[in-house]
Formats: sequence, C-alpha cells, structure tokens
Amino acid sequence: MSDTTHPDGSDRPASPPTGPAAELLAAAFARGRLVDLTHPLVEGIPTYPTHAKYFQNNWLAFGDPARMNQLVLGEHTGTHVDSPCHFPVAGSHAATAVDQLPLTALVGRCAVVHTPVSEAGDVQVGVAPVLAWEQRNGRLREGDIVLFDFDWARTRWTPGPEGFAHLDRWPGLAGETAELLRERRVKAVGTDCVSLDPGDGGDGELRAHYTLLEEGILILENVANLDQLPDLAYFMAFPLPIVKGTGSPVRAVAVVDG
Repeated sequence: MSDTTHPDGSDRPASPPTGPAAELLAAAFARGRLVDLTHPLVEGIPTYPTHAKYFQNNWLAFGDPARMNQLVLGEHTGTHVDSPCHFPVAGSHAATAVDQLPLTALVGRCAVVHTPVSEAGDVQVGVAPVLAWEQRNGRLREGDIVLFDFDWARTRWTPGPEGFAHLDRWPGLAGETAELLRERRVKAVGTDCVSLDPGDGGDGELRAHYTLLEEGILILENVANLDQLPDLAYFMAFPLPIVKGTGSPVRAVAVVDG
C-alpha cells in the first residue's frame, strides 16, 4: 500500500494529517531530502537555437565597493517554464503570462517517467511509458506534475561547443502522449531536453506545445537531475513574476524520501 492509498485499500486518498501547516511542513521536510533540478546559469549553456543566449557581464559603477553583475538572458534560459502565451494558442488561456500564474502552479505531486533515449533522432515518445508508470503507481491524478527523464541532459548538458550534442535531434513527446496528459488534466509537463517537442518539432507540428498550453498546462524544459528521482516525488518551482512574460527561468526542487 502506498502512502497515498486509503487504509481501506481503495484508490481513495487517505485523509491528510491535521495540525498547523508550518509544523506539518517542517516534519515532512525533516523526513525528506531535497534534490536540485536546476541547471546552473553559466555563459555558453545550451539554448534553443532561435532563443536569446545567456551573458554575465561584470558591472563597474564609479568606485562603488559593492560587486555586481549584469545578466543578459531570455525568458526561456536554462531550466525554465513556458506560460501559455508563449505560443499562439486558442482558448481562454491564450493570453496567460507568467506573472499571472498562481504560486501553486508548479507545486505538487510529481510523477517521474523514466524512459531513456540514447540515440539522437528526433524520437517521438508515445504513451507506453506513461501507461507503464500508471501500472506501477496508479492512474495519474488531476493536478499532477509529470516530468520525463529521457536521460538526455546527464551527459550532453555542458557549456560551450560540447553542449551542441544536447541540441542534436533530441527526443520529445508524440502528439498522442500530449493528448493523454491533457485528458488526465495534469497541470504541468516537463523534460530534461531543450524542448518538450522533439528536435524536428514532431514533423514540424509542435503538437505537445499546442495541445498542452491551449489547456493551460504549463511546460518545463531543461530540467536537471531527473535520474536522481524515484517514480513519485514532491515538486516545487517558482518563476519570476515577469509582467507579460512568455516564460521564466525557475529554481526547481524535488522532495524525496531521506
């Protein structure tokens, strides 16, 4: 029986413990371990080919003894979230910018789908890994965050020309997989690749982006260290409140058993 199964053996979630939120959270964090899922920001990190690059400039200001840097970066730099307005989608979410997302948008139960793809080739990952995850762990719940561990960034994410391998025909979701996750009413879907769609855009259609963002389902890209997570974890990430922003870098963290 999992921790989320009701004592009567049904799929109905067990009643949560009661008490002050601060005490419950302190106890939960004391039992757990934090895993950093964020790539460090350093010049030369892999960036989607058409997106702005990252620069860190030393800033000198008239003898001010304080040290500081100027950062030049795009909204979709490093580990980041796509808000619905990133793509010209239809529906009520079309204009939702990153500053309009609630603080809970990227906080919650996290399903980690481990499905390694070793060879470049714009692989479109179908529904089988998701269904296999559900066979082991139970059906995805409404509001879950789903992260796909393609084992792509572990050896490919590095600054400089060596990082070009990260941008070479990476894997992504097939349209049918995006449709399944939309049907499950998850609230965010992420990948360790530079885009949730494969390197050729899924035959150029970018179906994962259009299918999910149109429903208000957020997209996380360039998520790090997914190989360190079990099938289930608790996920937290917070974007910057960029007014009219199409996305934002995030500091992503998972809580797992200690």
